[in-house]
Amino acid sequence: MLSLIGLGIWDERDISIRGIEACKRADKLYCELYTAAWGGDLAKLEKLVGKKIQVVERSDVEDDSAKLIEEAKTKHVALLAPGDPLTATTHVHLVMECKQKKVDYEVVHASSIYTAIAKSGLQLYKFGRTATVITPAKGYASEGFYDALAENQKQGLHTLMLLDVNMGTKQAFDILFSIESAKKSSLLKEAVICSALGSENERVIYGKTSDLADIELPAPAVIIIPGKLHFLEKEFLETLDKP
Repeated sequence: MLSLIGLGIWDERDISIRGIEACKRADKLYCELYTAAWGGDLAKLEKLVGKKIQVVERSDVEDDSAKLIEEAKTKHVALLAPGDPLTATTHVHLVMECKQKKVDYEVVHASSIYTAIAKSGLQLYKFGRTATVITPAKGYASEGFYDALAENQKQGLHTLMLLDVNMGTKQAFDILFSIESAKKSSLLKEAVICSALGSENERVIYGKTSDLADIELPAPAVIIIPGKLHFLEKEFLETLDKP
């Protein structure tokens, strides 16, 4: 059996009781920390569940997923992941493999960035396609996340922009403004920037992007570009911290 268990939005205290119970039943515990930044302490989590946890890399889960599924045929294997386990496409693929190979599985859901962003005061059902700001690499610089923003703006929808695991808000704005300048566009007017949501040190700041661009909120962080605002959303935004 394979158990996909969410660690929750921030640290080891956010795993659910159901998740802890699943860990205690499992024969082998794995944990991936590459899909999102996690603010927890692995040693404390091990003490909480009473078992050792082996950290796995992206290649172990994506390239060698067959090994994980094969092990789950004869053992109860658990894979822990930051946030909710099904927010990552790779974990959805694991569910598909279990179905295809007739391996029993369970999903233990947890809090994630997709609900925590409600702290912005923006209504969740008015968000459009989520985009991830990617660090440009030599010979490759994606603009797909900006295109997603443009499409959402046309429809009056809010845009959640996830950032690379170690990316802060200043670097993300540098990338976004560089693309905007090249496209001679003007979509980046106002934003909400969030960091460490769910922790004691969380920050949620609203303002003009020109004022937010030089503020460095560290990872894990997100940028939200509002779409068409309801009057209640406008009122809530004004209660947030300002630059």
